[in-house]
Amino acid sequence: MALKIVTDTTRVNRGLWETFVRDHPDGNIYQMPCMYELYCNTRRQNPVIFFAFEEEELVGLMIVVQLRNVFPPFTFFTRRQIMFGGPLIKNNDSVILLALVDALFKKTSGSVVYTEIRNYRLKLPLKPVYEEEGFHYEPYLTVVVDINRKQGELWASLSPERKRNIEKLREENSETRELVDEKEIKEAWNVLRASVLSTGRPMPAFSLMEAIMNSERLKPQVRIKGLFVKGILKASVWLLLFEGRAHIWMEGNTLVQKDRWIYDGFLWDIILELQKDGISSLEMGNGGKPGKDILLRQYKKSYGGMIRETGRFIYVHNWFLWNLGRLFYRWYKKWRIFYFYKYYLK
Repeated sequence: MALKIVTDTTRVNRGLWETFVRDHPDGNIYQMPCMYELYCNTRRQNPVIFFAFEEEELVGLMIVVQLRNVFPPFTFFTRRQIMFGGPLIKNNDSVILLALVDALFKKTSGSVVYTEIRNYRLKLPLKPVYEEEGFHYEPYLTVVVDINRKQGELWASLSPERKRNIEKLREENSETRELVDEKEIKEAWNVLRASVLSTGRPMPAFSLMEAIMNSERLKPQVRIKGLFVKGILKASVWLLLFEGRAHIWMEGNTLVQKDRWIYDGFLWDIILELQKDGISSLEMGNGGKPGKDILLRQYKKSYGGMIRETGRFIYVHNWFLWNLGRLFYRWYKKWRIFYFYKYYLK
């Protein structure tokens, strides 16, 4: 049966789109219509979408987001497009995947330096197909906490250090609560911004937060948690919910080094609230590459987390700009850290 590729969202029934994502074994929030709309309403993010149809049946979907995080002229060699949790292919059909990748490259290969696919799950059946198309595979790990357990079992899975810090927090004047007030959400965004800038990483545009607050469809899938210490907001976690699973989307804190232990209790409070609401798992996010970022990965694992390899597929459209961009980013990151501590904190 001949495949038809559609790029116009107005020609696709929204209910059909949502059902396809929810019913797919690898379905995730990042390929849902509400996230596509969020990308459309966020500065420096340009979503490109492709649907694959066999007659009237939707059999494939991919949403890629073209990102720009730095200022001109450096945007020229840092242009990239990232596919979060996709593509979604019926029965892992290689013919459908090839048709979608071909359509993607025909439309976008001249406008980006590289394409990156961040898997939701490791797609071993499709790995040879990606490699034949010129992608190279990079192993990446993620950490997932199974919270579909009795609280006693969950507590027993924590490391001794996590337990000590959580119990110690009970003696502090602190509070964890969901943020719904616009003023507090903006304050949470500022906490996130300060935390991200201090590491030199690119920060999403403020319009992302505005788009989240203005999206009635996305709101049920987003929870914003805040940690207050002596009445002052010190940490924020932005969660995405989908089909009984929670994913840490963004997180940050302004705790000084000697108070970092407080964050342990904050995450524990979040886990307990999610468990109470019937959420089965918490995806804590990137655990780095095998053999690297050991401290970060072990910290996340210390909450009873399990390590899972998801991996990424990367296609470089321009190797010269790719290498130049990587060189620039190392310099740019150091400059941002210097700027943050020299000027932002004043």
